[in-house]
Amino acid sequence: MNKKIAFQDQIPGNHCFGCGPDNSKGLQIKSYWNTMNESICVFMPSSHHSAGPIHYLNGGIISTIIDCHCICTAIAKAYQLEGREIGSEETIWYSTGQIEVSFKKPVAIDSKVTLIAKIVTAKESKTTLKCQLFSKGLICSESRVVAVRVPNEWLEKRGPVYV
Repeated sequence: MNKKIAFQDQIPGNHCFGCGPDNSKGLQIKSYWNTMNESICVFMPSSHHSAGPIHYLNGGIISTIIDCHCICTAIAKAYQLEGREIGSEETIWYSTGQIEVSFKKPVAIDSKVTLIAKIVTAKESKTTLKCQLFSKGLICSESRVVAVRVPNEWLEKRGPVYV
């Protein structure tokens, strides 16, 4: 379990807008283990991530960072369960099967946001997580994410996988 290198920085070929280090225009979130089944991500919003009122974080950005933090946690857990380093061959990828986000309070855009994801169940094909988003010490959002393992063919650049 490498606590010093973010999950996202160990996943090869990650171009995701929310978490991909290979996407220079993305959000570039970073996730790390807190415990064997809990991960943390700290994200500092930028002013252009605002909602209608410019002092609050946009709900789509909130949903994106929750989604990406949880999916990368599921990927890291799958490698952990196989006793391998993140990113080692054969690559493991998960995708969002379901996401439920409850917005409890507005999220201040001028403060760091902390996400804590907890693994509820972890199986080879599906991982369920719960995530809380904190801003200024308050729980502002709670979510449930189902991460589904996808085949490696999903990574190949060849048009739509699902029709």
